[in-house]
Amino acid sequence: MVRAGARTALGAIALAIVLAGCRTAPPGKVIGPGADAPWPEQRAALETLDAYSLTGRVAVVAKGEGFSGSLRYQQQPQRSDLALDGPMGMGGVRVALDGEELSIDTSGGDHLDGGAARAELEKRLGFSLPLAELRWWLLGVPAPGESTVAEANGAISVIEQAGWRISIDARAPALGFSLPQRLTATRDGARMKLLVDRWQP
Repeated sequence: MVRAGARTALGAIALAIVLAGCRTAPPGKVIGPGADAPWPEQRAALETLDAYSLTGRVAVVAKGEGFSGSLRYQQQPQRSDLALDGPMGMGGVRVALDGEELSIDTSGGDHLDGGAARAELEKRLGFSLPLAELRWWLLGVPAPGESTVAEANGAISVIEQAGWRISIDARAPALGFSLPQRLTATRDGARMKLLVDRWQP
């Protein structure tokens, strides 16, 4: 029989282990003015944000077919890196946009550049991915250039640009902003839904 003192000691050890395992990660780096800051102030800061990353899940429907998978995106001042992993012929695709230079690497070991890379990506997705604008849309703001926006609850809720309609379906505090948590992008029968799991600086 285990003594009461021993049970107490074992219980304390177990509690310490549980608390250690449940300890939350330290708060992420705060870049923006605060998720509760006035939207014009947040938007101005987002329009100059040139480095961030996110992980999430994506669901795509185009040309009567669809797939879902995981997404990792990293933005640097002059370079965008996108990793898509999923079934339905997608396999794994790594996309890099460095200035105007596009390249992709597939899970099959193929490396393609320029027009060949764009054609292969469009073949796999079922539509031409708006890579130049994507870095802005993920943040919930339009890319530089002509656009139409609608606002709700004091922030942008819809962006219409480059033939696409981007709906910000939900926002959540991250990086010192109120950032998109769920996005839906639609164009000519193509639909892409994104759920962001984590934002990082």
